[in-house]
Amino acid sequence: MLIVEYQKQIACSADTLLDALLDHSNLDHFFNAKFKVLKPADKDEITGGKGCIRQVSILYVNFEEQITQADHTGICYRVLNDFPVRQHHGEIHFHKIGEHTQVSYRIQCQSPWYIPKFILKSIIQKDIQQCLNRLGDMYAPR
Repeated sequence: MLIVEYQKQIACSADTLLDALLDHSNLDHFFNAKFKVLKPADKDEITGGKGCIRQVSILYVNFEEQITQADHTGICYRVLNDFPVRQHHGEIHFHKIGEHTQVSYRIQCQSPWYIPKFILKSIIQKDIQQCLNRLGDMYAPR
């Protein structure tokens, strides 16, 4: 199992981060991917939250993710099939520290046989670092 983690303090509230990360149509501001909602969140869940299924498009690869949990403590999701990686689970946790929020992003998955683990780990690490750095830049004091 491959595990990649990254943390960053961001100068805003957890609710602000939650709103930004559940605004699926604008996630391309943070990730090098396009997101399209295929199924809205379950009844009585926050918009874009638990139960929401989104299509993720990276270059010519498309796959579906489902939000499994979303609230002021964070967001969890999983890839619905075993492509492009197997057993992909993502967790984004929020922890308030003064006027900032500590964001912990963790991805766990199994690399397919045709992608060496160190290459996949590097790709995922770069992606989540870029996401959190872009989020941080968006809310950095000016």
